[in-house]
Amino acid sequence: MPEFLFLLFLTGLLCVLLFLRKQEKPDRPAAKRKRPARTAHKPLAIIDGSNLLYWKDNALSLDPVRDAIHMLKASGYTPCVIFDANAGYLVEDRYVDGPGFARRLGLSRRQAHVVPKGRPADPFILGLARDSSGIVVSRDRFRDWAEDFPAETGPDRVVRGGYRDGRLQLNLDRVRKT
Repeated sequence: MPEFLFLLFLTGLLCVLLFLRKQEKPDRPAAKRKRPARTAHKPLAIIDGSNLLYWKDNALSLDPVRDAIHMLKASGYTPCVIFDANAGYLVEDRYVDGPGFARRLGLSRRQAHVVPKGRPADPFILGLARDSSGIVVSRDRFRDWAEDFPAETGPDRVVRGGYRDGRLQLNLDRVRKT
């Protein structure tokens, strides 16, 4: 009998809560309810992180990657950085995973990746560029992969760059923005 009374009490409480919740919401037809505004889709820019590590004065640094991220964001791209498996050892003398690089670069976990040990990053970079119709930021010419990824290794998809007078320059005007 106590179980029945407890269930009856819970049912009554649920009814009261649902009634109060309905009272708080204005009665508007579902079709006229405001929906959140959709954000515009930003094209993806895949950064060859291991390649950019040496762009500034040919010295090892994460600064060129950070500078590229800022420039790409300012130009309307969503950056995604892919590193070779050994990049953490180069930068910090220990393994660093994708989320670790994301923290260091001020990105979300989804925007930084490290390829598995023993695998080249190039097919991951070019595959993501193909799947997303994105651009690639690298000085690499990807000659070994041009046959497998002809569209992604073309001049309208690969952004080259470097530093001039201490400032990063990216040839974004040569690529198509999708």
